[in-house]
Amino acid sequence: MKAIRIAMLLAVVMMLTGCGHKAVEDIRYKVKKAELGTVQYTVRQIIRNSDETWQLFGDKKVLFTVKATLKAGIDLQKVTDDDIEVNGSSIVLHLPKAEITAINIEPKDIQVAYSKVSILRSDYTQAQCDEILQAGELSIRTDQALRQSIVAEAEQNARDFFELLLRSNGFEDIKIFFK
Repeated sequence: MKAIRIAMLLAVVMMLTGCGHKAVEDIRYKVKKAELGTVQYTVRQIIRNSDETWQLFGDKKVLFTVKATLKAGIDLQKVTDDDIEVNGSSIVLHLPKAEITAINIEPKDIQVAYSKVSILRSDYTQAQCDEILQAGELSIRTDQALRQSIVAEAEQNARDFFELLLRSNGFEDIKIFFK
């Protein structure tokens, strides 16, 4: 899986550049106005189904490949004034935990990789295929190891971004925490 920076970083950089550490209220206002998307993953998953209820009459199997795009980031609108502490050239920033902000599966990214239906069996109906694909999407959404990996990377990218941004605006002692 390859993580990439999202274009939202550029928008936040443009929004926040020019803030000096003397303009604390300006920093607080600008930090709290956006959602910072920091990571995007593309996940490919195989979803399979085998209907064995009528084995006397033959097999009925299908295999789908699905490509999903997951985006994660920090909702900066959850940042309060108390989350930004400025003391001279020192700043402490308490950011909300990163979260998955979008899961997108395009219809063109769903393909039947394999299908076998014996002559005495009927093909999968569209409703059956939809049900199988919904179960596959649910497994992507609930995969805790995947979620933890994406959220951890999103938080690290946010930390790196804000450290760079705040250093370029004159802050020397920067502490960033996730609440």
